[in-house]
Amino acid sequence: MSAVTPTERAHLLDTARQFARRELAPRAAAMDAGDHTALEDCWAQVAALGLSHALLGEEHGGADLDVPDFLAIVEELALGDGGIALSVLLSAAALRAIAPDQLQTIQADGRWVLVPVEYGTDVTIRNGRLEGRIACALGAYGADGLVLAAEGQLPIAIPASAPGLALDRDEAQMGLRAAPAASVTLASLMVPAEPSAPAGADALVLLWAGTAAIARGIARRARDQAFEYACARHQGGVPIIDHDAVSDMLAAMGAKLTLPLPAATDFANALAAKIAYTDAAVEITTDAVQVFGGTGYMRETGVEKLMRDAKYCQLFPQPNWVARNRLIALERERAAP
Repeated sequence: MSAVTPTERAHLLDTARQFARRELAPRAAAMDAGDHTALEDCWAQVAALGLSHALLGEEHGGADLDVPDFLAIVEELALGDGGIALSVLLSAAALRAIAPDQLQTIQADGRWVLVPVEYGTDVTIRNGRLEGRIACALGAYGADGLVLAAEGQLPIAIPASAPGLALDRDEAQMGLRAAPAASVTLASLMVPAEPSAPAGADALVLLWAGTAAIARGIARRARDQAFEYACARHQGGVPIIDHDAVSDMLAAMGAKLTLPLPAATDFANALAAKIAYTDAAVEITTDAVQVFGGTGYMRETGVEKLMRDAKYCQLFPQPNWVARNRLIALERERAAP
């Protein structure tokens, strides 16, 4: 149970909301275009606010937030920029998986990133050494360290300076570019003698649920922009919101956002939330582009970026079609006599 009071919780949420509106939203296009200065400045402010450490206890520079409160903050950040929100989520999930005694060596302003892996597919361990390649690890480029997490396995923390670790910018990344992806190469990298504490499962649940929260924030931003545009844009002598096709589309977009984000109580719950909210985000952002008409495909409007970001949420940390198969498998396991 968190020691944060309701007043403190409301203050943290408002701080995230104002930061997203004041700092992230105006720079979202620049960060999407690869402006390194804008990205580093925004991340420095994230670190100064302690957002990436919010789940840790006060002894480690955190706010000791509960997961639902943290997810609410992540959603508000996504209203400004989904990539920064994802960076905060990846860092918080990584730090959550690192053993308490190891946290003492982590700099307060460091950016550690949780990287979900599949041993035997992405990475293998031979004679106590890691080998393999992970394509498009979101948020990994420029990170101070990685935490490799796989279901049922102890997470492994690796500093970016570790011999045998290479992080190369993955330029193929189309969305969430404020969490710059890297192709991760592990060349005979020695496994730490004492891997992190067995909190990897909790960190992965957080990652899935957090992706749902980010998708919801992106969808809210898209719907808000589409609504404002529909009220301001006139066609045939009236605002286009007065046209049935547009008003029906906006109403459907709003209806998809009425349900609150469910708590990430277990892996199945987090899987279901991620599938539902990322699918809804893709539908809402696509409709937002449609409301804008031909201008919706122009970068200047910002809505095409939201559509790309939503699609990346649908594909991360695993594509939704894979997640659906896993969810059904979990349900069958529970239903088995």
